[in-house]
Amino acid sequence: MVFAVVKSRCVITACVIIAILTLISLVCNGKQPDLGIARDLNQRSVAAPVYEIAGGNIKKVAVPFGQNSFEESPNRLQIPAKNGHGSSSKRAYPDTLSYAKAVENGKKYLGIVEKASAQEPVWTRADFEASGWTLNSNYPRTIADELIVPAQEKGISTNAADINEIAAQQFSEFTNMDCERQDDPSGGQFIQIYIPVSGTIMAVENISPQANIATYNRQNDFPQPTTQQLRKLLPAMQRWSDIVWYVWATTAKDKAGDLRYIFRDHVINNDTKGVIDQIFKVPAYTLDFKWPGKTFDVGINDGKALLGTPHGTGIAYLLADNKKTLGERSLKITCFTSDSFRKKVTDYFMLFELVRV
Repeated sequence: MVFAVVKSRCVITACVIIAILTLISLVCNGKQPDLGIARDLNQRSVAAPVYEIAGGNIKKVAVPFGQNSFEESPNRLQIPAKNGHGSSSKRAYPDTLSYAKAVENGKKYLGIVEKASAQEPVWTRADFEASGWTLNSNYPRTIADELIVPAQEKGISTNAADINEIAAQQFSEFTNMDCERQDDPSGGQFIQIYIPVSGTIMAVENISPQANIATYNRQNDFPQPTTQQLRKLLPAMQRWSDIVWYVWATTAKDKAGDLRYIFRDHVINNDTKGVIDQIFKVPAYTLDFKWPGKTFDVGINDGKALLGTPHGTGIAYLLADNKKTLGERSLKITCFTSDSFRKKVTDYFMLFELVRV
């Protein structure tokens, strides 16, 4: 009996020593042991190809708020302004998008919309599902208090029966941009309120697959993935404009072409807020311009600058990619604010009105 106990203890001790030596070996070789917790997204393995989209000809990529290439995305979400509250500088967010660059972006996006052909939608339900997206509509049928008056004044229904709050969630295994099967989802999520009877979408909470990966890596001090690594980590269908249009068309059905209003609820992106502050010529976090706010036509530079922000980019691509259904449209963009529950901060809102030409 004593011998059995001693033998058992020796076996346990040996197992512990082996485990410790294995852990030391992994660390010395620069590898992270899998301890059952979140791993570095750059080290994920990729399964063998089992699915192909559009013959492998995948052109679209996604970055925060629907920009169109990895290179255009600075991954600068929620970076605090260096000069803090009450800054007197004209450029309230010194490290973010400048007014001139935003205008340049806006001109480019207008050109894309104008030159777009009236083609069939690029993405299908099969693409949506293969890219690991699922829909969750388990939300209350309400809109933000700050948007009730703007909605009512625009003739938009606020009746619960007409409101559909739906989250598109990239929480499942998927086919990546290289047409390979990937087990680890990005965790990207696009939540909007869809009101087909009033031709309205309200963007509630949006973080793209790439933005979520960037945020995870930044918070865990991991290096940001290269463009080639991103092709392995990102689903083929991933842009805000593509996902939101798919859900809108599915929800609105024969009313999809009646889309008229797109609200951006509680804007927190500092590139967008910085451009708005530059237009209104106010320091960071100090804009106070309650509804009905101020409206800008995209024919003038201020309107182009707003279209050239991360929150305008997705709108431009939504118009360009769905011209067959929406027809020719011009844009009017309204900026307004509301008092926030956060001290010394006002909440920013935007309304994009899609005007038939």
